[in-house]
Order: sequence, then C-alpha cells, then structure tokens
Amino acid sequence: MSEVNERLASLWRELLTCADASADADFFDLGGTSIAAVYLAAMIQETFGVAVDAIEVVTLRTFGQLSKAVSARLDAEEPV
Repeated sequence: MSEVNERLASLWRELLTCADASADADFFDLGGTSIAAVYLAAMIQETFGVAVDAIEVVTLRTFGQLSKAVSARLDAEEPV
C-alpha cells in the first residue's frame, strides 16, 4: 500500500470507525453519511493539501476510487 493509501485509509477508518479500507469498500455501506462526506473532504484537504469536495466523496463512493482521485491530484500538484 502506498503512503497516500495508508494515510487515506487511516482517515477513512477513523471517520467510519471500521477496519475496511479495501479498494471496493463503499463509503455508504460502511455507515458514511453526507455529513461524514463533508468531514472526510475536510480531513483530506488538511492532510494532503488538495481539494476534494463532499460531492466527490459521495459520487466516487469506494475507497479505491477516492484514493485514485487524491493520488491524481497530488501527482498533478494541485495544492489548495
């Protein structure tokens, strides 16, 4: 697991209070809510310095998709 995945998995697990951060782990299936999506987006921005909004958390849904989006932003160097 890459450093980005590990750090994101830590945020995911902390917020959702679950151990599942597999690529196909679904945010809503694990108890995520729209309010939790706002918190996760803010945690990602604070941790990685890239903008991900709550809408993206909701539409991307899985840990794997969200991780790819964060990694792509970091690779493109889109700091907030």
